[in-house]
Order: sequence, then structure tokens, then C-alpha cells
Amino acid sequence: MPCVGSHVNPQRRSAAERVLWYGAMKRLLLLSAIAACGGPQIPQHNGYRATTTKPWKKFKTLKFDDKGEAKADGDLSYPDRRRAQWYGIDLVNASNLSIKLDITPPGDAVNDDFDLGMEVLDPANRPVVRKDLDEGDSQHDLNKGADLKDLPAGHYLLHLYLQGRLDSAEYTIHATLKSAATAEFKSDFPSQVAYVGPLAMVPVTDDTPKNYRPPTTTPVVVTHSHHYVPPPPLKPAAPTTVSARIIAVATGSSGTTITVARGTAAGAHNGETGKVVGVSGASFSLANCNERACQATLTGVTPDQINHSGQVQLDP
Repeated sequence: MPCVGSHVNPQRRSAAERVLWYGAMKRLLLLSAIAACGGPQIPQHNGYRATTTKPWKKFKTLKFDDKGEAKADGDLSYPDRRRAQWYGIDLVNASNLSIKLDITPPGDAVNDDFDLGMEVLDPANRPVVRKDLDEGDSQHDLNKGADLKDLPAGHYLLHLYLQGRLDSAEYTIHATLKSAATAEFKSDFPSQVAYVGPLAMVPVTDDTPKNYRPPTTTPVVVTHSHHYVPPPPLKPAAPTTVSARIIAVATGSSGTTITVARGTAAGAHNGETGKVVGVSGASFSLANCNERACQATLTGVTPDQINHSGQVQLDP
């Protein structure tokens, strides 16, 4: 097909060629008008700083108060290379998590396709819920929310991200955390109990013969020796170690904090020592123990090493 702007008369082209020719000319005139009017410069980068390779590693932790509530706000700008923000959420026990997101777009600069994406990732970095231009039920909404029920304990991530190259926005997060209710046990009794078969007839009166005499037995006499032989001494039980699962890993200024799925109800206690299985130099002492879990802070090891192991060994 001839190039746009060639000397061929448009009326002598085929129908398909004329459609492509007029479309190309329209786009060319539109780009020329934008350039002449000083239109917005569309960023050609990916919205992140050049030194940012793993933005999910630089998260802010949502801090919940005694009522189980947390609040955070911020602003994002794709042109300024601040496209996304990550927040960490640590669940010690199985919980219900509710998130409400209030979005303030940048006034007249917002087009009809503006949308601030939101997703929650589980401890294995798998999406639990996602709401953006392609998924979910809140496209273009300035108020988004998610109610997540019966989440297992662990470290979760909340990810907010812009999707348009010219987008920017301010936001406020309201998060509520409540313990998950224990599933109510429903008994199937007596539906699974078998019916009893016919029982033998028992006479009303004793039918034992009147002249019946029970047989006599000869008593057995056992003679015991007075020589006492003491039993052999008991061997002391060999000390045993206890293994437990790592259910959460968090990094801080003092080191890497892990949460172990063994609490005071299972015999764990503050000050008890242990180590991460398979990781050299990963010894620790337990602290902040409750009935179901304990915490420990380690230095000199990375979260990747701890996540790769996933187990600790507690000393007897």
C-alpha cells in the first residue's frame, strides 16, 4: 500500500486503502495539533524509579490499635515515578480483614479511564482480591472496599497502583481487623446411628432348675518368695527437640522478626531458645508469647533464607 501523503489520488484507491489513508491523516493532524498547543508530555518510563527493582520489598506496615483499626494516607504520581505503594499486614491469628479505600483524583487532569488499582496478596504472594480496570466490580469508583473472611495467620500485602501514564491521585486507607469466629460444630447424631436388631426374649421368672448346684472349685494357693529383687534403674529420657512452623516474617530496624506457630498453650515460653532449620547462625530466643504463637528477632539472616526454611527447632 502506498505511504501516507503519496501522490496517488485518494479517489483512485480501494475502499480499504481509503479508510486507512484517512485514518492516518486524521491521527497525523491530531498529533500536530497537540504539539502546536503544547499538549501534555506522556511519560515513557514505567512509573518507578530507575533504582527500584523490587518495590514490594519496600512496604509500610499498617499499625492496628486496640480496637483493631488502622488508617493510612498518601499520594501517587505516575509522571513523578511514584506509581505504586505497598502496605504490610501481619495476622497473628486467623482473622477477618475489611479494607475501605477513599480516592481523591487530581481534578480536571483526570480522564474517563482513571482508576486506582487495589489488590491484596497472601503470604505466598498470591492475589486474594484484585480491583482495577481489568478485574473486580469497582472500575472508576472513587470508593473501593474488600471484606476478606477467615484469612489464615501470616504476612499479607496491600498493593495500590496507578494504571494511566498521566494519572496521579491522593488516597486514604481505612482497615479493620477482627478475629475469625470458630466454625460451629454440627453433630449428625442420631442420623448416622444404626438401628438395633431384634433382641433375645428374656423370661419373666428365673428358669434355673431347682436342684441345680454350681460346681465347686479348688482354690489355688500361690507361694511368694520373700527375697526381694529390685527392678533395674530407669534410664533418663533423652532430651527431645520440638519443631514449629514459621507463620510470618517481617523486617525492621532491629533485624528480621519471625512469628512461630507455638505458644504457651503448647509449652513454649519467653526466653526459650531455638534456631531456624537449615540456616547457619539463625539462633534466637522467644519473646512476646501468647497462647498460640511467639515471636523472635534475628540478625544476620535474610527473610528469603527464613521463608525458604519455613521451620524452627526449639530446644528442650
